[in-house]
Amino acid sequence: MSAASLPFTVLLLLAEMAIGGLAMVTVFDARKQVTAGYVKACALTVLPLALLAGWTYLALGPHARAGSVEGYTLASSWLGPLGIALGAFVVASAAHTVAAMRERHEAAVRLGVAGSAAGLVVLVLLAGFVGAPAWSAAGMFLSLLASTAVLGASLMAMMWGHWYLTSGRLPKEPMEQMSIVLLVAIVVQIVSVALGIALAPREVPAGGGGLAGLALSANPAFWLRIAVGLVFPLVVTWLAWKAATIRGMMSATGLLYIALGLILAGEVLARGLLFTTGAAV
Repeated sequence: MSAASLPFTVLLLLAEMAIGGLAMVTVFDARKQVTAGYVKACALTVLPLALLAGWTYLALGPHARAGSVEGYTLASSWLGPLGIALGAFVVASAAHTVAAMRERHEAAVRLGVAGSAAGLVVLVLLAGFVGAPAWSAAGMFLSLLASTAVLGASLMAMMWGHWYLTSGRLPKEPMEQMSIVLLVAIVVQIVSVALGIALAPREVPAGGGGLAGLALSANPAFWLRIAVGLVFPLVVTWLAWKAATIRGMMSATGLLYIALGLILAGEVLARGLLFTTGAAV
């Protein structure tokens, strides 16, 4: 990954984590399965991520409008609408935080749904902005959506584990269900990555350099992405789910910490491969 493409990678990761986190907490809050304190903590986690995503967008620099970064084609016409949608997501996240802090449950849920909808639009526009070299725009969107689900689910599940440990009297079902959501999200991501491997990119970046000229099967970063970002998190999350079923919440929380770290590393590798090879893996 080049220094020039790093801000784009950071924007993708921050947006995915913020959108996925807001959607995850909203679903469980709407079902009244989590406490008001947990929703507050999650809102105070999501909002800074959203603000940082907005700041990163503003700091993208001339490459964003020039239409390419290190030989990787960008669709600069999507940049303006992306900024509007991202701004709407930040506003909705801020409003959701205010409602959560004031313990207005119904308002928080409605604002969470509105923010998640704005986040979905952000993902569509991000796919259009960075997806030109990938095998298809739909494939790029699937990749971003799967990453959003995986990052959001792993972050919120890990936080619920911490919240459970502060009491011990909370139900175990939310942890079990969050772990299952994360498992399903990882499986969907595996399908997305398989498509990115099987279907060649429409355009290989001209200035990737380094390992970019290698076939994916010969690129060590690709195998690290598979092992670190997919296989290990799948196993660790399954172990966390098993621990949650027997109320081993300390073990489950520790395992989800590991899963989140592995998933983040895998996502960084995936976006690095995207900007150097054009493959949406």
